[in-house]
Amino acid sequence: MNRLENKVAIVTGAASGIGQATAARLRAEGATVVGIDRDAVDDVDMAIKLDLLDLEAIAPAVSQVVDAYGRIDVLCNIAGIGHFASDEGETLEAWNRVIGVNLTGTYFMSQACLPHLLESQGCIVNTASTAGTHAQPWSSAYSASKGGVIALTQTMAITNGRLGIRVNCIAPGGVETAIGAQFTPPEDADLTLMARIMPFQRPGQASELASAFAFLASDDASYCNGIVLRVDGGTMT
Repeated sequence: MNRLENKVAIVTGAASGIGQATAARLRAEGATVVGIDRDAVDDVDMAIKLDLLDLEAIAPAVSQVVDAYGRIDVLCNIAGIGHFASDEGETLEAWNRVIGVNLTGTYFMSQACLPHLLESQGCIVNTASTAGTHAQPWSSAYSASKGGVIALTQTMAITNGRLGIRVNCIAPGGVETAIGAQFTPPEDADLTLMARIMPFQRPGQASELASAFAFLASDDASYCNGIVLRVDGGTMT
């Protein structure tokens, strides 16, 4: 399919996992893809090294894309981090980092792209999580960040919908990517709680999430705005 032919798409978190798979899928569907990550990004049309905690670097990065291609049609906010921690053991530094990348970074990437998306009548696809739709143990920072992404998505969809921009988000369940290694249960955790977040049959694959991002980025989703698309294999049903 060439649903994204002649579109320019930015994908954050494009160095690995869901972001990498999504960048590849959007390119396969005809998009010109700019991959943004704090690590090196391969197999994209343009790669920009950026840590989303560096808020002052976001606007120049977006300007670099516009200078190169003249437009932005799609923004996929996929960069994310997380960890398990007991509420007694959570630290301010770790909390701020998770909120900063997952929520604040998502918002200010969206803000920087917004004027260009208004011009192209484009769309934003954010990354939430089933941690933001259902209770997940030891995840206060991560769940708060992803719940915030859901609220942000719905608010921006309402605010900008009549201006021609669609804003949606995807809520993955357990996916077989490197980020999973960041989630180690705290010491003395009640491991029976793991049953709440175990995959229903198997972990999702990054390519399966990429398919969902490609759908919401395309005109096939032209009447979808403000939705949370769960891609979790029925885990939270």
